[in-house]
Amino acid sequence: MPVSSPEPAGYAVLGCGLMGDRHAEVISRLEGAELRCAYDSDPARRDEVCRRFGCRPAASAEDAVADPGVRAVLVAAPSFLHAPMALMAARAGKHVLLEKPLANDTASGREVIGRCREAGVALSVISQKRFDPGAIQLKAALDAELLGRVFLAEVSINYYRDENYFLQAPWRASRAESGGGVLMNQGIHYIDLLMWCLGPVAEVRGAIGTVREGYQEEDVAAALLELECGALATLTASTVTYPGFPETLTLYGSEGTCTIAEGKGVVRWEHKGKAPLPAPPAEPPPPEELPPKLHSMYRNHRDFLGAFRVGRPPAVRPEEALAVVALIEKLYVDARPG
Repeated sequence: MPVSSPEPAGYAVLGCGLMGDRHAEVISRLEGAELRCAYDSDPARRDEVCRRFGCRPAASAEDAVADPGVRAVLVAAPSFLHAPMALMAARAGKHVLLEKPLANDTASGREVIGRCREAGVALSVISQKRFDPGAIQLKAALDAELLGRVFLAEVSINYYRDENYFLQAPWRASRAESGGGVLMNQGIHYIDLLMWCLGPVAEVRGAIGTVREGYQEEDVAAALLELECGALATLTASTVTYPGFPETLTLYGSEGTCTIAEGKGVVRWEHKGKAPLPAPPAEPPPPEELPPKLHSMYRNHRDFLGAFRVGRPPAVRPEEALAVVALIEKLYVDARPG
């Protein structure tokens, strides 16, 4: 007799802003998952998400987490709420998937990891850039040592965010609520990719500045990183570089060079021996009705769902997410006077 498929895993979404809305759409289309409820401090925003995706509007974050049909909690609230909401979910015995960052500081991040471990629940952080086909190909090339010894990396995260971006969510412009400026909020994605590819960073030197009038945090940053593997890396990040440019990561090795760009995949592959770039792994495609911009997020969610269902570690380990926050903290210490 055929084995019946397991019941869909119930999810709660905490935070129904831009990212919460996207996560709700992904979860609503994720095979094996069911969006049970959602909460936001703005009732109108919460109700709109619940209407669109057919889930229950929760009266509070506690109400959402306590729902007996919820197995996993997706936290997409402002960054300063990530750690408290993760701890709440862990106390209730629910698996936790957080929007980046893991927490606004390493001490809070360590507490979240420890409490989730004690509670026996899965914990991971959304790092959807790792699930882009180009990033997967680059990692496969590194694992196969096709680039030889990588000695230099270049990371560019040069965005343009107009005033509306900050007016819609004022917490983005507050260090206390967002953890910082462009490094913690935008640069974190490709810093994660860099460390995923090349490993821990040994030394950091950084500089930050503020260009936008009235803005309290850094909107431009530059850094020089020395990685434990021996490679050097340069990093630029900004939210004031008009009109905005795709994020890029370039790795230079003794046997070749590879560049990946946001939304474009691998845009440069040069190999001394003419070795081909590894093909992306075959995997089930995302649902046709899901917008392409959400495909990598969908893969991220699919991995986490599979991880807590079978009891394996998620692809994005919380310790890796903590290391990224710790590196950004070091950059701030080096760059901020006093």
